[in-house]
Amino acid sequence: MAEIGPRNLLEVSRRIGVPFTTVCHRVLQLEARSRQIAISIPQVAKLGMNRLVILTAAKPGMEEAVTEALMIPDYWRVVEPCEGAFTHHSIQTVPREFLGQFKEYISKMQEMNLIRSYRIIPTGDSVPNFPDFTSYDPRFGEWTFRWDAWLNELKEGRPTRIIADPEEKVMRAKKIDLHIIALLEMNARANFTDIAQAVNTSPQNVKYHYDNKLTSVLERFQLDVVPYPIEMSAYHEFMLQFTDAEALNRFFSVVKRLFFVVSAAKVLRKNALFVRTYILSSQVANMFDFFSQMAKDGLLESYSSVRLNLNFREQQTISFDLYDDEKGWTWDFDRSLAEVERVSQPVAR
Repeated sequence: MAEIGPRNLLEVSRRIGVPFTTVCHRVLQLEARSRQIAISIPQVAKLGMNRLVILTAAKPGMEEAVTEALMIPDYWRVVEPCEGAFTHHSIQTVPREFLGQFKEYISKMQEMNLIRSYRIIPTGDSVPNFPDFTSYDPRFGEWTFRWDAWLNELKEGRPTRIIADPEEKVMRAKKIDLHIIALLEMNARANFTDIAQAVNTSPQNVKYHYDNKLTSVLERFQLDVVPYPIEMSAYHEFMLQFTDAEALNRFFSVVKRLFFVVSAAKVLRKNALFVRTYILSSQVANMFDFFSQMAKDGLLESYSSVRLNLNFREQQTISFDLYDDEKGWTWDFDRSLAEVERVSQPVAR
């Protein structure tokens, strides 16, 4: 499913040599446990948008206000608390025509004493990484962390995959396409009949839009499969600055074996990646040693990280309500400024 997409269970059945009915039954069992086994990850560059990672350090006592302020423009995808040099990690997908205004909006948050500092880092789309189960021993329920072998592969191997800045595309979708995308972000296996009911059209029309407009936008999927229990694990977001493009692509090629890497996104116009990791708490020190050794071996110029707190994570799908078929993407900038001004005022007690 990770290779060919979560909708084509007949092809999954053919490739692994298991009866189709058995595959369907097993997938339904997985969905019953996790509600949805797969979500779609749209490539927002093809929708006229830029993906931004926003790191903000809230003024003491203003943490909740900063969370609210990051959501006001309604182009946010993820807002989550973090530990380290910053208090908030946010992912925003902003239409290209509003990039200047959005940067001004974040600077206004600092002027209003909501935040002490911030970084706005444009990236390409997130590339999910499905866990490599060849490192898992099902007899004992244990994973083998091959730190030395991975490091040798990074030093001696050659790139077999390339991650590059996304090409800017002209927005050609309609609002109905964006609504369908939003529904598939919640459940990539949602059937067309249910989607049709939600967007008030026919299943045949949904299939037409999916096949003819959305296939290239929805090439990537995140499967709800985690290697180890959440209560024993930690999430981090690393920014890895590589010495050159070859070192970057060498790492990206090895990522498939690094089962603790959840996803990677390229920093635009730089030899750098944002890498999200999910690892056993007992292995956190070894992971930091791994990146430190990469720097010692001349593969990394620098690295930095924040630890994410997913217990208070907020997330939403693409904001299709902000798109108009005639006007394109819309944003009431003045209204957003008025709202953040309200948020920044101390609450009377």
